Amino acid sequence: MLEKLLIELKNIEKDLHKLDSKAHAERCGGIERVLRDLKRSIKEDDDWDPILGKMLASNYLKSLIFHLPYLSTRGKQDVRSFWLKALKSSNLKKNTENHLRENPEILIMLMRGISCRESFCGEIMRTCLKLKSVHFLVLNSPLIWQLFQFVEASDFELSSDGFKIFQALMNRKNAEEKKYTFDFLMKNFEKFWSKFADLLMCDAYHVKRQSLKLLSEILQRRENFKLMVRYISVPENLHLMIDHLCVDDTREKGIKFEAFHVFKFFVANPKKGKPIINVLRLRKKEILRTLIEMRNQHEVAYGRELPLLVQRITEI
Repeated sequence: MLEKLLIELKNIEKDLHKLDSKAHAERCGGIERVLRDLKRSIKEDDDWDPILGKMLASNYLKSLIFHLPYLSTRGKQDVRSFWLKALKSSNLKKNTENHLRENPEILIMLMRGISCRESFCGEIMRTCLKLKSVHFLVLNSPLIWQLFQFVEASDFELSSDGFKIFQALMNRKNAEEKKYTFDFLMKNFEKFWSKFADLLMCDAYHVKRQSLKLLSEILQRRENFKLMVRYISVPENLHLMIDHLCVDDTREKGIKFEAFHVFKFFVANPKKGKPIINVLRLRKKEILRTLIEMRNQHEVAYGRELPLLVQRITEI
């Protein structure tokens, strides 16, 4: 069966320079038929690893990612199944990780494929990012900056896919990977937060809300303390949070809620610099009016932090 797949792939790739998109898609029908037959031939879970191991060694899985945009939805689902099985197999973890590290173009193709609806590239990419070396590789490549164009997309599904990948990169459980992320954010502080500010000022509601939520998650992580202190020392960042917090639009309640959980870091900082204090004094009246209105709205729970912030702002 694997020999049939190889023949189909070789037949397409030798004629690739002569194929337009339509012809390419038509020729991919043979690949889809072989993949379906291959799946049917696998009776037990234990039978997957030997087949996937051969597909990795022969670059079949890599070739399938290249042809992914030209497959039918069913064919894309089959490619997704093969890749996720390989990535989640404990027996193949080392081989799969080495394969991705030695063939970084796979990650480039996956990133490009995110813009193709129902390609499953986002899901495959997120699963790849669970591997430590892939996480490090993406953080130190241009791919991280390409993500911004996806999360800022007006298309909700595309933007959500981009944010899920962002979260997979930023929110790590392993201590070493947390340090990778922290080092990246500190090293690229100006560039990263300048691009992130564009997300926070985006007209699309879903982009603003998701960005504020991700920002809050990044700042509240204990290992990012120095990063948080640096971020909340910038007056422009505070102005932006106050703009979101004090927005006078009932449709923006979700924005106000997420902005509150970032704004509180600025106010709670016991070592606020003079520029931050000046901004809080300048906009004290509108901040207090907003916070008091929020306190009187019982449908959203802000806990004990809200009255504490009212007190702190009053005392400034």
